[in-house]
Amino acid sequence: MVLYLAKLINFYSRFIGYILSFIVTIFLIGIISLEGVSVAAITSSSFLLAINIGWGVLLGNSLLLSINAIFVSLSFDNEVKKLKEEGKPIESAEGFRNLERRYKMSNFFIFVILFLAILSWLFFYFAIKIKEEFARFFNYIISEEKLASLNLYLTLSFLFFTIAAALIFRIPSIADLRIGTLLKYYKPSRHKYVLNSYFHDAVFTLLDPITRIYFLKWSEKSVKELNEDFAPKIDFLIERKNLAVQNILILFYLHHRFPSLINFDILRSEIKRIIPEERIDNLFYKYEFNLETWKKIFSILLKKNRDLFLIIDRIIFTLKETPYVMNAKKYWFTSAVPPTQKKEESQDIIFFVWNRNKNPDYSPFISLSFVGADDLSPHDFEMSFKIRKYDDFILIPEDYDFDEKPDLRFLVKLVTGIIYQGTSIWFSVHSENIGSNMIAIEFREKEEPLETQMFNMRVVIDFKTILQVWGPRLLASFGVLLPLVKAILGL
Repeated sequence: MVLYLAKLINFYSRFIGYILSFIVTIFLIGIISLEGVSVAAITSSSFLLAINIGWGVLLGNSLLLSINAIFVSLSFDNEVKKLKEEGKPIESAEGFRNLERRYKMSNFFIFVILFLAILSWLFFYFAIKIKEEFARFFNYIISEEKLASLNLYLTLSFLFFTIAAALIFRIPSIADLRIGTLLKYYKPSRHKYVLNSYFHDAVFTLLDPITRIYFLKWSEKSVKELNEDFAPKIDFLIERKNLAVQNILILFYLHHRFPSLINFDILRSEIKRIIPEERIDNLFYKYEFNLETWKKIFSILLKKNRDLFLIIDRIIFTLKETPYVMNAKKYWFTSAVPPTQKKEESQDIIFFVWNRNKNPDYSPFISLSFVGADDLSPHDFEMSFKIRKYDDFILIPEDYDFDEKPDLRFLVKLVTGIIYQGTSIWFSVHSENIGSNMIAIEFREKEEPLETQMFNMRVVIDFKTILQVWGPRLLASFGVLLPLVKAILGL
């Protein structure tokens, strides 16, 4: 019974209460201001009943939001305790503490909103109902009318504080700590520089600690049996299984991202090349990590980390439009470098290097030199990394002609083969300097320059940042200044 009540309050808080907290607060500010912040005008106004109803809704809504915050925190802690009793101390997982802090931080602001709403109502009550008693409390040092007027300004002030707090918090859902429930709250605090299994490593890094546990289980179950003719050139079973998991992830992503290009029939036929046909329905429908679950996860990840997935899109575009450039040199480089960086956030930069040197024993080290503008962090650095050797594409003929545009089915093989054979570099930069920030990156093999790129990253303040960062500050400042100005000018 308590669980159903908690879920009902959580549903109300997420879809009604959050929006209502803005609407009612703005309504009260507007109607009090409309009456000229005058006690006499408000008490004689036909809007007094509407104001009282507004206060009732604001206080009741804030109370329900606070009750939801308590349920959410208890639910989170109980789920962590359950996992610990099952022998899964999830609190020790990498990134969990950061996730827990972000998840619970909103609860603090919800209680702040309740506190501010109560203060606002108290000042309004002092101004309208007991202004004489309030003036008597101060021994009539301030006249009854001026004190009541000041209380109204304090009411408006704390209503502005209420809106400022409402801009900061989000309503967490009741957590069952299962697949994807905490994904939107999670931001990895660390990641690999060099990704040898680019897509697998990137997705694994972006998953929250809870989802990561289920992902590892899914990885084992999904490729428990492999077709004998899948990647026969790979000698070690564990490496074949890792490739199979990555290829399944890529196919699921392509089906989600380009459903008209990789429809369900093509998806099924490509999966059938990896695992036995009788296990495909389990993969699509029965496992906790099924096809629909992956679509939801990819939708969230694409919104949060678009640049990490841009590499696959770039490979597909190049294969369809200008495939010959991929075989023109002994290395093919592509990158995902965003043109802008949002202030207050770090920006991911990804490079993908594909070795086209056909000497099977040739696996060189490549050095990367990064030089950025003075305000960029990091400003400059150098690193070396080993490129995966040329291995005949695993499933793709060695003599494949890149001068021809591939048909649809072969395009999928090319994408999975290129991603397997390629090596990715992933690093993040940050700058508080609004405007242009020049970056130069050079790849070298020993003393031979391979690729040099220079680009301009613009740091911008987007509307969301203004709303969430500067909005609360401006509203809070206005809330502080309003009664001070009234006290100075009106008393």
